[in-house]
This record gives sequence, C-alpha cells and structure tokens, in this order.
Amino acid sequence: PKGMKALSYADLRARTPQTDLRAPDREIEIRLGGTMERYIWTMNGQKFSEAKPLQVKYGERVRLKFINESMMAHPMHLHGMFVQLENGQAPENLPNKHTIIVPPGQTVSALLTADEVGEWAIHCHLLYHMSAGMMNKLIVAHTDHNSDTASSASSVAELVPTSSQGAHHAHH
Repeated sequence: PKGMKALSYADLRARTPQTDLRAPDREIEIRLGGTMERYIWTMNGQKFSEAKPLQVKYGERVRLKFINESMMAHPMHLHGMFVQLENGQAPENLPNKHTIIVPPGQTVSALLTADEVGEWAIHCHLLYHMSAGMMNKLIVAHTDHNSDTASSASSVAELVPTSSQGAHHAHH
C-alpha cells in the first residue's frame, strides 16, 4: 500500500551485536548453475555426486560468496552454523542467517565463523534443486590444512566433536 515499504535484505540487522568481528581469512566462491532444460543444478560446475567437499579449519573466519549464474533464485542453506549476511550493515549489526536467497544473476556474500566441527550439508533449499545436484558438504575440522577442498580421508578422521560442540545446533 501507498506509504508502506517492502523490506529487503539491506533492512535486516542483528538483534544483538555480533561477537566475531574479524575480517575473513579467505573467500570461498560458490558458483550456482544449472538449467531447466537438462534439469541438473550445480555448485562450482559440479553436481553433488561429483563434487569435492569444501573444507575449513575449526575457528576460521571465511567469506562465502554465492554467485548465481542461473536464471532462478536459489535459497542457499547451511546446516549446523549461522552465517552473517553482508548486507551493508556495520559488522556488529550483520544479521544471522542459515538460509540466504541468491537472486538470478546476482552475488550475495556472508561471513562464516567455523565454530562447529563436523560435516555439514550446504545446498539449495529448493529440494528439487538439491536432489538434482545443487548440494555439497562443508567440512569443519581441527587441521592445519588450509584449502577449500578435502585432500584426504585423514582430514575427515579429525572430525571428532567434543560433548559441548553441536549442542546448540541440534534443531538444525
């Protein structure tokens, strides 16, 4: 209605100030692709069955940069941890999200503090896109390996969480 405003991501802000205000250690680019023609949806050009997992060190601060190269919006969802949507707010006011809509042809970024050890699904929350390939695994491990792909099975063996880890994300 006249005089009313439709809210956008730029209007969102944290309910309480963010505690991790570090700059990201690195950026992980995630290109979202696919077509309705073949009905295969991808992350970084690969469907889930072909993709190498993304890997981050426990405690690392990374920027997840979602680049949507498709003609459809993709609500990208990360299990196990919240991200802070980079929406123009001051760092202490960035809103927490676990699903971020990436409009067609646009780029949206978020900051992640990798504070939960484990293997976490990261995927399009349109389940038919996820099941057609737009999914990957994000591994958070205690390791010195600093690459965004898992290099060996030994890095996965380091994913033994302590009893306190993951408790506040059990609903996820």
